[in-house]
Amino acid sequence: MGVTHWANLNEITASTGIRLVFLVYRVFGRLPVLLILYPVIFWFLLFNKTARNSSFDYLNRLYLYSNKTSPKPTYLNVFRHLYAFGECILDKLIIWSGHLEDLEYTLDGLNGFKTLIGENSGAVIVVSHIGNLDFCRAIALQYPNLKLTVLVHTAHAVNFNQLLKSINPESALNIVQVSSFSMHDAILFSEKINLGELISIAGDRVPLKGENTIPVNFLGAQANLPVGPYLLARALGCPLFSLSSIKVDGIYQLGVQELSKWNSEEKNDPNGIAKSAQAFANILSENCLKSPFQWFNFYPFWQKTNAS
Repeated sequence: MGVTHWANLNEITASTGIRLVFLVYRVFGRLPVLLILYPVIFWFLLFNKTARNSSFDYLNRLYLYSNKTSPKPTYLNVFRHLYAFGECILDKLIIWSGHLEDLEYTLDGLNGFKTLIGENSGAVIVVSHIGNLDFCRAIALQYPNLKLTVLVHTAHAVNFNQLLKSINPESALNIVQVSSFSMHDAILFSEKINLGELISIAGDRVPLKGENTIPVNFLGAQANLPVGPYLLARALGCPLFSLSSIKVDGIYQLGVQELSKWNSEEKNDPNGIAKSAQAFANILSENCLKSPFQWFNFYPFWQKTNAS
């Protein structure tokens, strides 16, 4: 029996239910929604074996990696992990409905991002599924001169974007679905970088075919990350940044770090891609330690996708 690939797991399963949750939030506030989430997440814990086991695996690895200072891998903490994902979906709806002021956040870690925008330089932004990825995108859209293209691997993200657009027509992102890259895509992305635009791509989801990955050390064990973000930045000859948004004590902390400039010297470094990928994995590990329940990859991350 093959291992389930993340792309086959529909993270947003019921648009009608999401609309209803958002309606409850707008009428009654956050607390009733958080109460509604309890039975929903409990059902998810009982009947979604893949998500439950993957959460156990992640929490156990983090527990050992942190020298047993992070939350123990118990059923209660798995529930807390899944519940944090449900709350994250609510925050996504709040962000894209235009009510960003309803959430607490700090932009102290975005100085490098502001410098990049000031230079009008194109770049590849590698992001992860820790914290609220949409919060990063929402902040990016606060800059009037910034143009952001988001690359996704599945129709789920495209469908969710359409749902957000129905809630708030101004929320739609420039999303490009890329199951596989083509020459047309390469030319399009090159033009965007030359115009000073940003291209965002997830760095913690392996490709659909399980190929084109690079091994890194993540939470004390080897894991495969997609090589796409690093190949793309190197091919385009543009800087590569990591952008994250983690929720710590109820406050979103946004941060940006440069992974590579991909100048002539780095392009000639045979280990350049491996160094950038490991730097990204290190940042991901640090963020997991800061906010243990905020990494939302509910599939067998440390197993090869073509394993039996």
